[in-house]
Amino acid sequence: MDVIILSIGFRPNAGGLETHLTDLTDELSKRYKVLVVTLSPLNTNVKARRIEQSGKLTIWRIPWYGGGLFYKLLNYPILEFIYLTPPLVLGMLLALLKYPKVKVIHAQGLSGIIVGGIFGKLFRKRVVVSTHFVYHFGDNFFSKFSKWVYNLADRILCVSIKSGQEMLALGIDESKIGKCAYWINPMVFNATPKDKAKKSIGWDERFSVLFVGRFVKEKGIAELLSALKYLKENIIVYIVGDGPLKEMVQLAVEKNSNATYLGRVDNNKMPVYYSASDVVVVPSYEETLGRVGMEALACGTPVVATNKGGIGEVVNAEVGILFSLSPKNIANAINKLYTNKKLYQRMQSHSREHVLKSYSPNNVEVFIKEYGLQ
Repeated sequence: MDVIILSIGFRPNAGGLETHLTDLTDELSKRYKVLVVTLSPLNTNVKARRIEQSGKLTIWRIPWYGGGLFYKLLNYPILEFIYLTPPLVLGMLLALLKYPKVKVIHAQGLSGIIVGGIFGKLFRKRVVVSTHFVYHFGDNFFSKFSKWVYNLADRILCVSIKSGQEMLALGIDESKIGKCAYWINPMVFNATPKDKAKKSIGWDERFSVLFVGRFVKEKGIAELLSALKYLKENIIVYIVGDGPLKEMVQLAVEKNSNATYLGRVDNNKMPVYYSASDVVVVPSYEETLGRVGMEALACGTPVVATNKGGIGEVVNAEVGILFSLSPKNIANAINKLYTNKKLYQRMQSHSREHVLKSYSPNNVEVFIKEYGLQ
């Protein structure tokens, strides 16, 4: 075994982290033996095998109690850490005992980093970690604890400039910090003509806006639903996802004729939904980078998004509109692209080329170099 990837989330869980790790393991396992140590699905009812083998990729899913605790503890990082850490300890210990010659541990999330970091020290393995979230560290115990955790790593790979700045502000030595990036598979996320895509999934010819994400406060779903009353006629919002605020979404859709709830959509089916959409909206309070925006742009669809976090590294004025989060600002951005056909066509024509310049599968080479496998 060459690489152990340690993460609380992996497929079939849905989310940016899980999709990125699928892309990463797909590319790595073309050349190296990879073991993913993760948990059984916590935020979906979809079942998955405890042990899965495909070519050079092996996945271990450690069984653990779900019960909605993952979402309930999101705003209590210490409690969430206590909840998520024990199964990772077990999985990591078993992995290193079975594969003592593994070269590198790549850990995700604070729980994964502390477990991977401590076992890396004990077993003398190189430890690389990735940052997938912006934590807004303050002058408190959690910040001091996080600094200690991140310093367990040999190398910290930040997916955005914003994330790198946060690590520096936390007091991490600059020599430990590197830059990495997500990517999308251009063969999967490819543009289909919009009229053809709309027809294939049963959408009509209205100007279609798509939201994709977890139904949690931080994704701005409440603000999007409040924006429905400000949208111009002939605009419809399609909502894809699941989460604790599902009931709120369903109630809003019942009351508004310009919104439709589609439920969960498998990631391999998303390209046609992105292609059918005229605009994709990302109203998150903050995104470390913003994978949904990348996927939408690759399918030739402009993006309107909040101007917080790293989303501005993906979406600029050539391919979308950034705004300060509020229901009216969301609606204004969507309405602008609906009414200004020239602006919309210009953004659409630049979308795919723009995203593929920086977010292609070639980005895997950064990880391989940081692992020390070259």
